Amino acid sequence: MTTRIGSTGPRPTARTRRGARTRGAVAGLVACASVLSGCGFVNTGGEEQPEGKLTAYVNTEVNAGLKSFFAAYEKSSGVTVDASAAATDELNRQLRVQLTSGTAADVIRVSPGYSSPVAVGTLGTDGELADVSAEPWTKSLPSDARPLADVNGKTMAFPVSRNAIVMAYNKKAFAKAKVDVPTTWPEFLAANHRLRKAGMTPIAAPLQGGVYLQFWMYALAATLVYADNPDIDEQLKAGKTNLVDDEGWREVFAKFLELRDAGYFSEGALGVPPEQGMQSVATGESAMILMVSAGLPQLHGYAEGGADDIGVFALPATDDADETFVPIAPEFLAVNAASKNADNAKAFLRFLARKDNVAKYANTNGVLPGLDVGAKLESTTLDPIMPLLEKRRTAPFANYLWPNGSTQQTLLQSGQDLYDKKLTTRQLLTQLDAEYDKGTP
Repeated sequence: MTTRIGSTGPRPTARTRRGARTRGAVAGLVACASVLSGCGFVNTGGEEQPEGKLTAYVNTEVNAGLKSFFAAYEKSSGVTVDASAAATDELNRQLRVQLTSGTAADVIRVSPGYSSPVAVGTLGTDGELADVSAEPWTKSLPSDARPLADVNGKTMAFPVSRNAIVMAYNKKAFAKAKVDVPTTWPEFLAANHRLRKAGMTPIAAPLQGGVYLQFWMYALAATLVYADNPDIDEQLKAGKTNLVDDEGWREVFAKFLELRDAGYFSEGALGVPPEQGMQSVATGESAMILMVSAGLPQLHGYAEGGADDIGVFALPATDDADETFVPIAPEFLAVNAASKNADNAKAFLRFLARKDNVAKYANTNGVLPGLDVGAKLESTTLDPIMPLLEKRRTAPFANYLWPNGSTQQTLLQSGQDLYDKKLTTRQLLTQLDAEYDKGTP
């Protein structure tokens, strides 16, 4: 097996909404072969590949989990595996060009929904991904992953893992303030009040750049929007409603601003970077932080007692603990539709889909299992949210169900203006509607 690291480098469908949509050309599709040759895996474009070969191009995080699987699959199948990896941003830039030029690998890492030019919805609609609907593992697709794996009724992606948005908290800070883990919105507000009285910042809010700001919208929307109306995005696409007119989405922003106005977030939040926010929770200066579970090992690294100092819970949003949903995002692999080794690629995904391999990957990378096959986690870090997964009280990250990436970018940018009181909720939701209505690029 050869592994190379490159330079650091739901259902959504192509429908019309409120008028015709046109598919725009993706920028940056033309690049010379000399540039590609220095950027991770590049196939030999058009040449017949030998039998018993498999190429893969993934991001560095996925590569860390797959290294041992590449070797094991090579040993068990006799297939020669040539794997390459790059940082996600670099991979996204390279992969779009490689697919266009016919030089892409057999197995590729793709983004969920329409979140990028190399996302499942975008590539699946363009015919760039192989249909894997007949694969046996598709029966084990979690309900939160299926809308993002399917395009026009066909399954196009394999969830190698999943991540959740969780509230991570400093156990010593909670103990000092005599705060129990909240399970309802009133309990959450009361916990914030007690933490502030105890001299701590209740919630670390590293909102610089907007990335951590969006987590609040997706976490609150899981309960306030998708739990009640899982078909909201189909209704939005059909023009039956708007974000600005949806009561659930308006409540999402109302609750976020309620926390801001109560003074529970970090002082100067719009200037606080993510690392500083995590460090403040690790030291107990702040009590908790809303974050993606994949970042927990970094937070644990900042804490004196490591993982033992940090707990997690699902952010509640109503008066009923049984109504709380948690947002989940899959990490996808897909088969290149132009692959000459498609059978090997599909066989490799079947290999990964074995129960023991699903568990091994999740435990290696500290993530949630990608498939509902009863895989057990060795770490107890995410135990508090596992009952929600078992009861299927989960929802996809909202932005992955939106028809383009510009809607999310507007949330990142204008969300900061909302926090800074330069925009109202209605103005922001109107902006999001305008971007949403542009449809699929």
